[in-house]
Amino acid sequence: MLFLAKPNHRGFNRLGMVVSKKSVPLAVDRNRIKRQIRETFRKTLTDTPVCLDVVVLTRSKVRTAENLNGILADSFTNLLKRAENPGDKA
Repeated sequence: MLFLAKPNHRGFNRLGMVVSKKSVPLAVDRNRIKRQIRETFRKTLTDTPVCLDVVVLTRSKVRTAENLNGILADSFTNLLKRAENPGDKA
């Protein structure tokens, strides 16, 4: 997965997702992955001091990731830490 983030001045976080048919061929799997991304984003980045625009681009190995929620939570948490402390290379 590739996570891109940019601060915004809108006062709330926004999420964009790219889950292509090429990387995840079955619609059921694509929808499940998108639901997991949305839910983890909602749980992790609500009521944060920094407002972000986040784009998540999936790769083909995401289908086999058994602990997708854990990976997503860790990634969103790292994005938030990096946004709060832009000088750190965490």
